[in-house]
Amino acid sequence: MDDDERTVPAHGTVVLSRVRGGYRDMLRGYDILIDDTRVGSIRRGRTVRFQVPPGEHRLQLKIAWCSSRPLTVLVEEGGTVGFMCAPGGDASDALAAVTVDKDDYISLRQTSWPTVP
Repeated sequence: MDDDERTVPAHGTVVLSRVRGGYRDMLRGYDILIDDTRVGSIRRGRTVRFQVPPGEHRLQLKIAWCSSRPLTVLVEEGGTVGFMCAPGGDASDALAAVTVDKDDYISLRQTSWPTVP
C-alpha cells in the first residue's frame, strides 16, 4: 500500500444533547458511558458527539450512584444516532430519586435528531 492509500476506519456517530431547563443537577455533569466505558461528560445545555465503530452499542449516563436506564442502539457505518437527556424529575423528587428511583434518576431517550430545547 502506498503512503497515499491509507484506509480510513469505518465509524458512525452518537450525538447526545442535554436540556437547558430545570434546577436539578444544573451545576453537575453526567458521566457518559458507551459500552460500559466512560467516554466523557455532559453539562446542562450542551451537545457532545462521539465516533464509534459500526454495530450495536450500549449508552448510559451516571452521576454518583444514580443513573439512566441503559439504551442499546445500532449505529450504522457513516450514520448518526441522536439522544436527549435530562434530569428524571424535579428537585422536589430528590429523596425518592436517589433511593428507590436511582436507575431512573436521569432521563435518556433516543431522538430523530438531538436539539437542545
